[in-house]
Amino acid sequence: MEVKRNITGLILLLFSFSLKINAQSDTTMIPEQFLFPEFSMGVLKMKNGEKVILNLNYNVVTEKMVFKQKDRIYDMVNYSNVDTVFIYQRKFIPVGKVFYEVLVNAPVSLFVQHKGTIKNPSRPAAYGGTSDVSSSTYISNLRIGNDVFRMDNNQEVLIVPKPVSWIRKNNEMYAVINQRHFRKIFPDRKNEMREFIRQNNLDLENCDHLIKVVHYYNGLSL
Repeated sequence: MEVKRNITGLILLLFSFSLKINAQSDTTMIPEQFLFPEFSMGVLKMKNGEKVILNLNYNVVTEKMVFKQKDRIYDMVNYSNVDTVFIYQRKFIPVGKVFYEVLVNAPVSLFVQHKGTIKNPSRPAAYGGTSDVSSSTYISNLRIGNDVFRMDNNQEVLIVPKPVSWIRKNNEMYAVINQRHFRKIFPDRKNEMREFIRQNNLDLENCDHLIKVVHYYNGLSL
């Protein structure tokens, strides 16, 4: 009974401000603002070693970890006690007020900050064309923070993915902007890095490619 009370208190500490969602506006039916298509049972590893199992997802618009129980969704608001979050066998760590996904955990580490920006959709172009980016997603309901915004007359908004890759080297964090900037992060091995990227035709905007490059650098540093 004492353990149950402690876990309940921990959940209330981590998550606050619930949102009641009815069947029509259930965000699992409009998951585009979430990183994963469905909520999934994940594990919160606390700094004191405790583990809490919750039904989790990540909101790329608000950049908050969210928890679902029945018809309510909660934002995580207190990150100070959280060490690591595991969802779908993927690992996330709190950084300031957001979470970064851990892609490479090594002397030089790689993270991705999952983000999405909201835009009004472009008007259809002439002859039935459109200028919208194919990877963008339209929705008519959007959950921001603890509210669901419904667009009048089914007006749609556009969520554009804007992930940011981060490299941690010597305890400093560097955003990966472009290949030239990337090489400046590794002045000691810039020639080897440039040649590796060229020979393998790697795109630094592709997370899988970036993982290969960071692993390559860690191998050079051994």
